[in-house]
Amino acid sequence: MQKATSTKTSTMRSILSGPLFLLCLCCLLPGCVNLKKVNDYSAGSLKSLKKFEEIGYTFNRACLDRCELEQLRSLRLRAGDCNCSLDQQADSIALLIYNSVKGYFEGMTRISDGKVTDYKPDALTKALKEGSFGDLKIGKEEVDSYAAISTILLRATTDIYRKKKISKYIEEANGPVQVLLSAMDFNLAANLNGKLNVRKQRLENIYVSLVNDSLASLYDKTRAIEDYNSATRGIELRQKQLTTFSKGLKTIAAGHQQLYDSRNKITVGELKELLTQYASDLQNIVDEFNKLKNQS
Repeated sequence: MQKATSTKTSTMRSILSGPLFLLCLCCLLPGCVNLKKVNDYSAGSLKSLKKFEEIGYTFNRACLDRCELEQLRSLRLRAGDCNCSLDQQADSIALLIYNSVKGYFEGMTRISDGKVTDYKPDALTKALKEGSFGDLKIGKEEVDSYAAISTILLRATTDIYRKKKISKYIEEANGPVQVLLSAMDFNLAANLNGKLNVRKQRLENIYVSLVNDSLASLYDKTRAIEDYNSATRGIELRQKQLTTFSKGLKTIAAGHQQLYDSRNKITVGELKELLTQYASDLQNIVDEFNKLKNQS
């Protein structure tokens, strides 16, 4: 009798410690489900953010485009003084901000997936500085937010995060993340979109002059119209990509704010539904961007 009881106890222990029981237990706990939804949201955010690397239009490119238009306007082989050093600095700063936000969401993705022990974030060794770099403006708020994210990433493998306290990770980062996402949206998406508008207007002025030139042949005028339409289509495609990227940044920011507001209620069913929607929206934005890219 004692041997049978011992056998039953051993069997019960085996079941309770087995993977099937743990899987069932996880399914019964809403926190397990919602941590998966946090992971879906953060992975979707990361995928949307990485479209930054595919935009293909930069401050430096905008500067060079301006010089090329000056060549056309003045009918010179060289554009003369074309100093794009500030625009190159602007691109470097935009990259710093992007890497900071990307690093944060890489951390969230790993923490929510239980992989914090093998998470080794790249240190953000370059400091962000206040100043105006061409049309890109960096203020104290952006500098402080960048520094705060850098500190959070350096602490990402310490005990506070090893214990999967993802709510603490979200709480500390929400303010800085919102500032940096907003900076990316304004300084990158909106700013470059504006530069493309200027380019389109300048192209129109040049080609209108060519078409209205009484000395130009019909062939030259027809060719000018074709060139103008082709250039305009390229500009508008770039603008659609930037607008789509901007939409992604706003969706990421809204989702993270929702996480912050509900950081102590990670297991609430309503949050699960909201995160599912944000993850779905982000995937749609990525798909939209990819379609636009395939048209180029």
